[in-house]
Amino acid sequence: MPEPSIEIRGAHRDEVPVVQRLAHVIWHAHYPGIITVEQIDYMLARGYAVEALESFVGRPDRGLEMAWVDGEPAGFAAWYMIEGAVEGKLDKLYVLQSRQRLGLGRRLLRRVAQLARGAGATTLILNVNKNNAQAIRAYERYGFAIREAVVNDIGNGFAMDDYVMEKSLRTLPDLPALPADANMQR
Repeated sequence: MPEPSIEIRGAHRDEVPVVQRLAHVIWHAHYPGIITVEQIDYMLARGYAVEALESFVGRPDRGLEMAWVDGEPAGFAAWYMIEGAVEGKLDKLYVLQSRQRLGLGRRLLRRVAQLARGAGATTLILNVNKNNAQAIRAYERYGFAIREAVVNDIGNGFAMDDYVMEKSLRTLPDLPALPADANMQR
């Protein structure tokens, strides 16, 4: 079987509905059992509204990156610089279950780390649900460590019970330099 064609690049505004569809499929496949379906729907409505996603597009202090496999959307990541800090925050990182094990998460993370470092970040942080063992293990493999535990009220009777994880961007030994090819350019 031939190797799939993989492209990682910044999303365009007209691709926001594609990210919304991916998020819906991925969240409803992954999060039941970790959080309720009601909380999934509430968080999707808030965090994946058109305006919320468009706020990541076309700015130097944030980004919405997409992974494509054989010309089909397969995953995405969003990040932003924390105002007044030298930290970038990985806000979203999701890959379709059917496209996992192709290195897309690693490639998206590498892309975000390099963009955040280019925007002045020396550390990349993220929040991950304390019960999301699969994601926690993956982030640990990529050099993230737990900084603290937090519980954030997100409204409507829901809370996010998370770990904040961090990774230094001063050196990226496990995230080698991106090749200078067209697939990785913005």
